[in-house]
Amino acid sequence: MNLERLPAAARAIIGPGGRFELVDAQIRGMDMRVFKAAPPTLIDIYRGALEFADDTFLVYEDERYTFADAWRETRRVATALQTLGVNKGDRVGIAMRNYPEWVWAFMGSTAMGAVAVCMNAWWSGEEMNYGIDDSGLKTLFVDRERLEHVALYLDEKDLHVVAVRTEHTSGRGVQSWRQLMGGVSPDTPAVAMHPDDDAILLYTSGSTARPKGVLSSHRAVIHGVLGWEANSAIGQAIAGKKAETRTTQPATILTVPLFHVTGLSGQLLTSFRPGRKVIGMHKWDAEKALAIIERERVTHFSGVPTMAQELINSPNFGNYDLSSLRNIGGGGAAMAPQHSQHIHERTKSRARPQAAYGMTETNGLGTSNRGAKLLSKPNSCGQAVLPLVEIKIAGADGEERPRGATGEIWIRGPMNFTAYWNHPQATAETLVDGWVRTGDIGHMDEEDFVYITDRAKDMIIRGGENIGCQEVEAVIYEHALVTECAVFGVPDDRLGETVAAVVMAKAGAILTAADIRSYVADRVARFKVPDHVWVRHDQLPRTASGKIYKRGLRDDAIAEMADSES
Repeated sequence: MNLERLPAAARAIIGPGGRFELVDAQIRGMDMRVFKAAPPTLIDIYRGALEFADDTFLVYEDERYTFADAWRETRRVATALQTLGVNKGDRVGIAMRNYPEWVWAFMGSTAMGAVAVCMNAWWSGEEMNYGIDDSGLKTLFVDRERLEHVALYLDEKDLHVVAVRTEHTSGRGVQSWRQLMGGVSPDTPAVAMHPDDDAILLYTSGSTARPKGVLSSHRAVIHGVLGWEANSAIGQAIAGKKAETRTTQPATILTVPLFHVTGLSGQLLTSFRPGRKVIGMHKWDAEKALAIIERERVTHFSGVPTMAQELINSPNFGNYDLSSLRNIGGGGAAMAPQHSQHIHERTKSRARPQAAYGMTETNGLGTSNRGAKLLSKPNSCGQAVLPLVEIKIAGADGEERPRGATGEIWIRGPMNFTAYWNHPQATAETLVDGWVRTGDIGHMDEEDFVYITDRAKDMIIRGGENIGCQEVEAVIYEHALVTECAVFGVPDDRLGETVAAVVMAKAGAILTAADIRSYVADRVARFKVPDHVWVRHDQLPRTASGKIYKRGLRDDAIAEMADSES
């Protein structure tokens, strides 16, 4: 949308003297529009939340922490890391459940200039070993389960390992959280930082055999956070409503892992500036979530669409007081069109259904569709998040295609990532003149609503988790009895997609689907293990260019699954 077409009240928000005034800036040699009053770095975000010092910030089971507690723990962790020899720019890994210590480790690392490497807690030991080596970690925070995963590799590492919520500290370089933090006094880090300094490294699966580290600056992360705030303020102005006054504390459930951009940016980091309470869960459970919403007066519920669906479909949904809820929705995967209508009906229109589309590479910012617009256009992931996000549908030459024409979705804005860690070629292919090439195929209508219709990247999205087909194929090809294979996604009512594989066994080999699943399960995270496997003894079909004909295999697999269910 052309910002000049906004109503005067909305333009005032981003104009001179406005709360979200936009100014020109140079980011890596490119002209960008940024927020004039944006906090320079993440430590300024954390410190700013002391406006709500005595309010509850984080709840985990029977533990409760205020914003003042969070600021104290941030400074303690920063001080402790400096005693370990961690300096600005060093990578500090975090691999654990959504414990409070995850939050303190992240805040402390980024507050003293280190790069927080948010590792996938579902990774296998082999995958964690890859992430440690690829990112060049200096320090790693782990819980008991993740410590067990990496224990076999520690003898060959020069690595400080801090074990959280366990006194099991055997292994080279391992000490407990209690040992590290014992006697450490909080001290505000005296480190000079710039908005374009590196802040976080999140790993994402895509079209390569290994996950790639997505590196983002403080400026990018912060603009990902402020982008949602500004979009909400503009939406209120367009609707002719006054800015909401904070009469009660807003609250949200931390439904997804913090190593995801949805959990980190969409749920945790967006909570500091409005003083929002964040309630963590040991693991997702719809029934427990309903109880939490009632008890903690949760105002915003966001997760992958599967979670919203399970919440709404719970037979006990009507047995709880959910009147505090204002929004129910999520991102990370497509929301089925009927789900938004179901949310609207089940909450008696009290809570607005909402859907969003973004990527790790855009720090979660992309499009948003909510309320009446989502109900009227349930197949659309929404319009660009104003005022930061630019979206275009590009042809093969990168030029913008007309409304209604199909092409690749490109996203531009100051929230975009800096680079893929150690992958300059992949960076150059994905990040073009400030635009992120998403790899998603779609079109835009005359009202600027975006519709995703296909995926250019060889990738599966299973319940919000990105799975690179080549990564799973690379593991299967290591099996001694496999000649060739193809991995692809098949539709699933609950998760959106699940992983499927067709495998050609070597001549004379006895190989079963169970063999393949077991082999893969020993080497990658559980969510990447194929749910459906077909073993063949003849060559997989080819296209005219000689490539394996995946689309045909997928169509055959879907048809076979439908026949077996009928």
